[in-house]
Amino acid sequence: MLQQLGRIDIYLLDQLMKNRVHPAMRILDAGCGSGRNAQYFVENNYDIWGIDREAEAIDIIKENVGYWNPEYDLSKFRVADLRKIPFPDKHFDFIISSAVLHFAESRAHFIQLMEEKIRVLRPKGILWFRMTTKHTLEQYAEHLHDDIYALPDGSTRYLLDLDVLSQLMEKHGLQFLDPFKTVNVSNLRTMATVVLQKV
Repeated sequence: MLQQLGRIDIYLLDQLMKNRVHPAMRILDAGCGSGRNAQYFVENNYDIWGIDREAEAIDIIKENVGYWNPEYDLSKFRVADLRKIPFPDKHFDFIISSAVLHFAESRAHFIQLMEEKIRVLRPKGILWFRMTTKHTLEQYAEHLHDDIYALPDGSTRYLLDLDVLSQLMEKHGLQFLDPFKTVNVSNLRTMATVVLQKV
């Protein structure tokens, strides 16, 4: 069973276990990298698409797809800038964004990345993302500028601000599908799991 699941994020697996993702959906892995979360969906013939700004990552995922499912359409994975997602409005039923948004360079950049995902999400569609957050960590991190912090683990990250998220949710008609969750690792870093549904 574990081998069949590949390397999928456990919190994304939770969405599968809740039957919120199924093969008839059109899925976008926004910032797919080399395909950690895409593997399960490719192997099981889900309609998953992937974009990443790094050409090397797309080359790797295409090579991997050849092993995972030789009949799968490689053109579904492409190089693209997440600030301008190359798909029409309301195109996807489920969007994955794992450990991507905390590389935003500013609050304005974060909002731009979020609004592009929201733009291509269908009504009733689900946006699932994981990223670092201010929640439980802000007092241990060094504020550099805007929402950018130097974390105790030595990394520099954009930290999710819940007020900013709430404003985006109100503006675009989003609601929490699951409660907001944060995992704090010894006050060195945090990862929030956010599951939103477009009303």
